[in-house]
Amino acid sequence: MWSWFVDALRQHAELAIFLTMALGFFIGRIGVKGIVLGSVTGTLLAGVLIGQLDITIPDLVKTVAFIGFLFALGFKVGPQFFAGLKKTGIPQVIISVVGCVIGLLIAWGMAVLMGYGPGWGAGLLAGGLTQSAVIGVATDAINASTTIPDDMKQTYVNQIPVGYAVCYLFGTAAAAYFLSQLAWRFLGSKSLVGDSKALEKELGTSFDPDDAPAYRRLERRTYRITAGSELAGTAVKDFEALAASRGRRIFLHRYRHGDTAAFTTPETVLQAGDVVTVTANHADFIRGEMTAAGTEVDDPQLLDYDIETLDVAITRKEADGLTPSQLAEHAEARDLFITRIMRAGIEMPLGRNTPIRVGDTVTVQGPRELVERAVPKVGEPLRTSDETDFSFVGLGIFLGGLIGIPTIAIAGADIGLTTSGGALIMGLIFGWLRAKHPTWGRFPPAAEWLMNTGGLCLFVGITGITAGPNFISGLKQEGVSLLLAGLVVTLVPMFVTLALGKLIYKWPSPINLGVTAGTFTTTASIGAITDAAKSQVPVLGYTVPYAIGNTLLTIWGTIIVALLS
Repeated sequence: MWSWFVDALRQHAELAIFLTMALGFFIGRIGVKGIVLGSVTGTLLAGVLIGQLDITIPDLVKTVAFIGFLFALGFKVGPQFFAGLKKTGIPQVIISVVGCVIGLLIAWGMAVLMGYGPGWGAGLLAGGLTQSAVIGVATDAINASTTIPDDMKQTYVNQIPVGYAVCYLFGTAAAAYFLSQLAWRFLGSKSLVGDSKALEKELGTSFDPDDAPAYRRLERRTYRITAGSELAGTAVKDFEALAASRGRRIFLHRYRHGDTAAFTTPETVLQAGDVVTVTANHADFIRGEMTAAGTEVDDPQLLDYDIETLDVAITRKEADGLTPSQLAEHAEARDLFITRIMRAGIEMPLGRNTPIRVGDTVTVQGPRELVERAVPKVGEPLRTSDETDFSFVGLGIFLGGLIGIPTIAIAGADIGLTTSGGALIMGLIFGWLRAKHPTWGRFPPAAEWLMNTGGLCLFVGITGITAGPNFISGLKQEGVSLLLAGLVVTLVPMFVTLALGKLIYKWPSPINLGVTAGTFTTTASIGAITDAAKSQVPVLGYTVPYAIGNTLLTIWGTIIVALLS
């Protein structure tokens, strides 16, 4: 039975790949104290396990998966990458670039110190800086190198996943613990939670257990205006302005006067006995904001109007940097509420003073006719659709591959982006173009995830299968030294990046931690940081550096091979 199973996998390598993916995602869910291995590492380990059966898989399958992953990665972070190059993001860009360069230099220095060649060195860089994409880029660079002997290339290629696995497992845990538990003390903070609460106050964001859910949960109710109340004989715009002066967003959208129902305008004057619909945050109703205006009544017919919830890509320059409170001041947005802000796939802390950037996806809710009228003022609607425009995606990958083919000779070595590196660059450009023109090239999140996470896991799974027969011997050979070197590569650049953020820009500790986690693309760390901070505000420093880090650290895969060849 066992021999039949092994023969089946050897003769049908496609089955071995899918088995690896299945086991890998299962292993990736295993965690200790909130830190999980993740699907990428889980799939690599599963591939190594199945690779002990000596299964051969054509390289083309791995290449196609990896080039698709890099395009999807670039597409995802492209809007934030280019937005970060603008004035408001320059400090984070500078620190991120410096941190990435320091990471490369530390990895190179440790590789030279330990006597590693391009294989172990690339694995050390990939795992120590927790950037899985380095595996593929470094593999391409080794195979394309004219200075590495042909009989050594496969040996070096097989060393990369071993070095990555050892350094990544311990590096991810060390980074998450350091950034969430120790780094804020290193920055001189007395309380990460306290610092985060202070920033929340500046943003106008409440994370109090009683108020946080209420802020995002909108309600629409009906009230009968009582004689002598604040609302009787008052224009709609004046009452809404009075509520705004108290820090509340309350809007009166539809009203009934006698037997006539109509929509309000800012100039509508409401009278005692009128019934009016009131839109506000749940918390404002709890605080009794409407008790001075009237008595709540049940009038389902008056509330029978269409409410639309729509995702909007922010594309207009005039909207860049505006906050929800500033957007609410526009006449077209008086009865609209922002319920979520997504940036580079990360949900941002939502508050009255949270800045919105070009490239963000903002979820807007309000009466349908007002939503449809207001959306073009700030961006483009993102209607729900599962369809992928593969002419757009395929063209991007093709063009990226073409620009990655040329090489230049540096110190006797031919160095180029490679087709995968070109796909990353073109992914950045196409992602930016899509943000600027959302009607171009539909690439829905589910398809993007499949090509991004699925493509990377497929690639590392095949890498693990291929390297499996040599994995155990390589681990025995360099295991302890790799572990120590990996911790140095993980932690030293983080120390330097944190120090620069504090000394040069004097960032608050939550933002500084977010910038550092983003620079080194450690998603486990940002989760641990937000848990420790009991707040989402560290994410404000994460997204731009994450885009920069993903791009530069991936390119470093080619550079480290050239430096160590």
